Amino acid sequence: MIVLLVVGLLVGTGIGYVMAPTKEVAGETQIEYVTKEPLDGVTIKLGNIYADDPGLETGQPFTKEILEPTLNQYLAMLGYDTTVQFLIDNAQETPAIHLEKVQGLHATGVDLIIGGRWSSQAQSALPYVNENKMLLFSPSSTSPLLAIPDDNLFRMCPTDVVQSEAIAEMLWTWGIDAVIVMQRVDPWADGIYNLLEPAFTAKGGTVYGRVSYNPETKEFSSDLQTVENMAKDAIAEFGEGRVGLEIIGFSEVAIILTQAEGFPTIYNDVTWFGSDGTAITQRLKDDSPRQADHLRVYSTLAAPGTTPKYQALNASYYPLVGQVLDYYTACTYDIGWTLVEGVLTTQNQVAEDIIPLIPTITDKMYGTTGWCKLNDDGDRFPPDYEIWGYDERGGSTVDVNFGKYITYDGVVEWYVDEIGFTPPGH
Repeated sequence: MIVLLVVGLLVGTGIGYVMAPTKEVAGETQIEYVTKEPLDGVTIKLGNIYADDPGLETGQPFTKEILEPTLNQYLAMLGYDTTVQFLIDNAQETPAIHLEKVQGLHATGVDLIIGGRWSSQAQSALPYVNENKMLLFSPSSTSPLLAIPDDNLFRMCPTDVVQSEAIAEMLWTWGIDAVIVMQRVDPWADGIYNLLEPAFTAKGGTVYGRVSYNPETKEFSSDLQTVENMAKDAIAEFGEGRVGLEIIGFSEVAIILTQAEGFPTIYNDVTWFGSDGTAITQRLKDDSPRQADHLRVYSTLAAPGTTPKYQALNASYYPLVGQVLDYYTACTYDIGWTLVEGVLTTQNQVAEDIIPLIPTITDKMYGTTGWCKLNDDGDRFPPDYEIWGYDERGGSTVDVNFGKYITYDGVVEWYVDEIGFTPPGH
């Protein structure tokens, strides 16, 4: 007798099948189909660790009121008697706490995690994730230092290799000859600086100084005084309007903006720029709206594809949290779909089984952020970058898109009507 066992899935039903031989009739194998439901009654549990309080404030309603219900509706349409449940937590801005959250999820049998939103958090958890055969999928970690092939960290966002080029071009096309960099001490900020410095100097610019600060402190006066002194000297050398400040940080920048008001040169005579850490940031609008409006803080942020999928998701997201759907939140949405697709394909929640399938799943996915194809390091191929900042409109400080960096051409297009004037340029 020929022994044959084939396991599969009836497409569109959510019902698995087993084909097994029962007997031979006239030299032919007779197959009996036995149906079963591998995920029947199962709850698909996915971790979702946010980096800090502001992220949690918008991320929790997004996950529980948009992402989770949408995925469950999809499962119901396929005929599955199962649901998706996101276990939401907060790393409280700390890599060590993020690692503790990852360890806690693993202890409960949850090995599929959206997290590592800050590169420092992803870096701290990666050895544990690899050792325990977990899957960590980040929507917003961009440090090139984590571009590692064959590890268990995937990133739905591109690395800062292109963003650093975008920042350098943003500074140069604005007319900045000398830039002072003020950055938090962590791998993400170091990665941006290490790429930005050669990119900007190659254009003819000068990195006039670099000030690194402890992001856990609440008092930045000493650091700001150092920047103030540098700015005075730089303006004397390069002239008014030709000196910029590039701030590389996260939510602590709201405190820095508030304290910067006491330093007249950097507050009034220097143009402020940022990165994805300062773009569309609720903390700045909540805690330092007047200063954010005054300084604008022109910041690069990977641009989602302007597709019907993005527009439909934004139509639900904006009324829910009062913010424009940003690239990293859209990446979270696409990761959720990727992980569920992995579970459906393998019919289990074993990270070790799903990891090899991720590149194939993302290669075929056109999500809210556009084509989700990953490179050999498990990171997103780079899109264009929008330039966001802040402005007072209608009586409140809001997010404004002031321009765009076209990755293919390596050029910045400034939206003069939004800025209110034409940048001096070069």
